[in-house]
Amino acid sequence: MAELEILEKIEHLEQLVRKIEKRRLLFIHSLHDSRLDLKIPFPITLENDGYQFITYNPDIDIYGCGETEYEAIEDLRHSIVDLYFDLKEEELGADLQKIFEYLQSVVGEK
Repeated sequence: MAELEILEKIEHLEQLVRKIEKRRLLFIHSLHDSRLDLKIPFPITLENDGYQFITYNPDIDIYGCGETEYEAIEDLRHSIVDLYFDLKEEELGADLQKIFEYLQSVVGEK
């Protein structure tokens, strides 16, 4: 492997590490919705990409974004609520059924 290739790979790895270092793990404890409660704290990641804040939950592959941390978290909360009620009303294939079952394990209707 040429020295230049090694240096490029090292630079790429350093960029990945810097990106990961910016990411924080948080837990939300409420969806701020009168119809749903969280049964357990819900894990999300929060990061700033230089333009906006982005929140993410890998378990259901859902994102939120906003100009502030608060807006990004609120956007994610709304997305979770919308997803829950959308999936509840539909006939689901296997993949979406798994996501809905996961949501039902962490979210309860009031």
